[in-house]
Amino acid sequence: MPANLYTETLIRKRDPTLAEAQVQALAAVWDEVVQRIIKALFDLEKAVERELHINIKAEMAFELARLMLFYSERVVDKRVGERCLQDIDPEAERAECLGPEGEGIILETARIGHEQIWSKKMDERWTPKSRKALELEKMPRPPGKLAVKPVTHKHFISRWFIRDFWADGPSATRWKRKDGEWARDAILFAQWGHRTGLWDDRVEAYFALLEKDGKQPIEMLLQTIPLNQPQQRAFVGYLVIHLLRSPRFIGQLRVSMRDMLDEAARGAGIEFDEMARRAYATLFTENQIYDVYSRPIMWSQWAILTAQEPVFVLPDTFCARGSIDGEHRLIVPLTPTKCFVTLAAKEEEKRVVPFTHTADSALGRAISQLLIEAAQDDFLAHRDFTPAMADPSVNFAKVLEALGDALGDEPQEA
Repeated sequence: MPANLYTETLIRKRDPTLAEAQVQALAAVWDEVVQRIIKALFDLEKAVERELHINIKAEMAFELARLMLFYSERVVDKRVGERCLQDIDPEAERAECLGPEGEGIILETARIGHEQIWSKKMDERWTPKSRKALELEKMPRPPGKLAVKPVTHKHFISRWFIRDFWADGPSATRWKRKDGEWARDAILFAQWGHRTGLWDDRVEAYFALLEKDGKQPIEMLLQTIPLNQPQQRAFVGYLVIHLLRSPRFIGQLRVSMRDMLDEAARGAGIEFDEMARRAYATLFTENQIYDVYSRPIMWSQWAILTAQEPVFVLPDTFCARGSIDGEHRLIVPLTPTKCFVTLAAKEEEKRVVPFTHTADSALGRAISQLLIEAAQDDFLAHRDFTPAMADPSVNFAKVLEALGDALGDEPQEA
């Protein structure tokens, strides 16, 4: 079972001046107590026959990390009591905690934890979810059908995403470029995030299917609920589609292919815009194109960053983009106080939940600046937001490096 870093962190918080040798000695004892509680709890669980689907394992692993933190806090609080940490003898502490009397307390703690926490979650949450997942595998739902219908306003940012996280009732606060400056106005949220003629109705119907799949993973990320593999893939798909449906991306694509599209349009006897829409639709039949965008997003480390004030904004390009060693990295604003970041570092296996960090004011302002700079014409923001003066030293790579350094200094749940 992996070493538990929580007790060490808790000891340092109680007394930052405590000698390193004392910190390590006490942490070793109390780590062992926590590990034995968890082992005894799982010994009890092994006696219960359950059939669990693999998609439940991520959520269970996250709950285990939370349980270890809970027990770490309880053990340290109980063992320290009113004593000074420097006065506790590690050898005497080991004998008391891990001796016969301590072992009895460990077993009883595990029994209560299994009965009131773990088994309860098994019965109320994981077993029903697992049973449902197993049933769906035996009789999978038919794939969603494209509901193609005439749609005038083509949304390049999901309407539900704007409504749920960026609107203030029926209204929204928009900042729009005017004479080289940003000017604020109030609009109906439904007026923003769409244009006419960007793509055909079949592509719009395809986007609608993917949007439904992306809603639940985003809501789970905001609540620090672990995503299983299908949910991770759905979330990545949601991000990629927003990269490809941005008016800026479509405009750049048309410019780069203008001569070829113009010639093809004349040969087919159709308007240039119609030929451009047909060419754009072919992007979603090419797995290789999707892979180029999705792979670096999926296999970078993920983080959820929280700002102390509503400084994050939603640009009309959906996110801020950068490149690390030639691979895409994103800063995606989810709400005015939370954003999703693909870090510079990579991973071979997805963490149960993304890294989490509360940004100081400097980091929050830097990310806000990157999001504003990513906007083509306008962005949405919290009603109390006002853009700060831009710092010329801020760039995408430095911000990701600063965030990576900050995360390296903090213990994270597995």
